[in-house]
Amino acid sequence: MKKVGKIKFEARAKELVILIIFIAVTSFAIIEVKNLLNQEKVKNLTEGLNFTTSGNDDKNNGLLANLAENTPLRVTGNAVAVLDIPTYSIRGQIVEGTDDDTLKNYIGKFIGSAEAGEIGNFALAAHNNIYTELFRNLHKVKIGDKVRIVTKTHEYIYTVTSTETVEPTRTDVLKGGTKREITLITCTQAATKRIVVKGELTSERELNEKEQEEGVK
Repeated sequence: MKKVGKIKFEARAKELVILIIFIAVTSFAIIEVKNLLNQEKVKNLTEGLNFTTSGNDDKNNGLLANLAENTPLRVTGNAVAVLDIPTYSIRGQIVEGTDDDTLKNYIGKFIGSAEAGEIGNFALAAHNNIYTELFRNLHKVKIGDKVRIVTKTHEYIYTVTSTETVEPTRTDVLKGGTKREITLITCTQAATKRIVVKGELTSERELNEKEQEEGVK
């Protein structure tokens, strides 16, 4: 009986080792695939501009910033506006709604929040570590930084006034007031917290006909 028990124990131990190895290999593969996708995204964005890419995030951010400076901001498809913070390579089309399907590809505008340039809270959300990772660098934004919003007819510049990490239950950050403000939100710390960046409108202008057709640089 002892011999049989020992054989069973060794068999289970082997199964456990195999399971641990499988989990480790799978986790490593997922991380590598994600890194490759991020590098491929940078490569696709910079292709034809004589840029060279590497796995270094700072270098990639610099490449994307250079690309952003040379790519006009233009609203496309069913988007209502475009957001641009070129210093941190944050750029994306803004679409109404914050459901899963919307946030897979776009920056989502909270339904019921103010429109760009209006009095109230122009509240936006996007992912930072899955799908398009549009707010991947939101944690780097600092007080005083500029946030550009381009609609089909106007350009708005917001100046960042505060950044903080809050609990997911802090819905008060979405409330509007008497100011023309913007709020950018993304998850952090394994989705247990939220990064909240707020700013106030400091300038606005109407786009000319050419800018409305070709975009704003």
